[in-house]
Amino acid sequence: MVAWAAWLREWRGIADDVPEGEFEDIVITLDEEEYEVLRISRYDQDIDGDRRVVRTTSRDFDDQVALFTRRTRDLGLVRVITVRGRPRYVLEPGAGALDWAAAVEGVTMRELVESVREGALGRRVSRLVRQRARRGRDLAQARIQALRERLEDAEAETEQLRLELRTMERHLTREREN
Repeated sequence: MVAWAAWLREWRGIADDVPEGEFEDIVITLDEEEYEVLRISRYDQDIDGDRRVVRTTSRDFDDQVALFTRRTRDLGLVRVITVRGRPRYVLEPGAGALDWAAAVEGVTMRELVESVREGALGRRVSRLVRQRARRGRDLAQARIQALRERLEDAEAETEQLRLELRTMERHLTREREN
């Protein structure tokens, strides 16, 4: 196990020391209890090849170790750290990540999970509202375009009727004169 602070200081050395096929837990201590919030392992094509991951170059990770580490822990995503374009390390949430989050928030695991679900539901509802509004705008724009086209057609027909009317009036005027 590696302490959180040690990971942030020496991530590359820690990751390099992890044997193939094994992982190293990264722990945070809170109120004298250790939580396995992350784990680091070597990339294995057979195990990690089909996983949906976020890729980060080792250079970018070096520049912002704390940011990328926190995002991985807090968002629960799997991050592959690449070296020279090749996947080298896998950083992912540990078994105690949610327990730690609940302890930090001062809630039970159930309350945390329900809150996450509510947040996800709220985001889903907001997304649906935005999509419907967008569809409504798209529908209104399509209706406006159709009305403009009908107006252009009506104006063209009006012009055609005026020409026919003038032609008929001229013809009638000529007949009266004869």
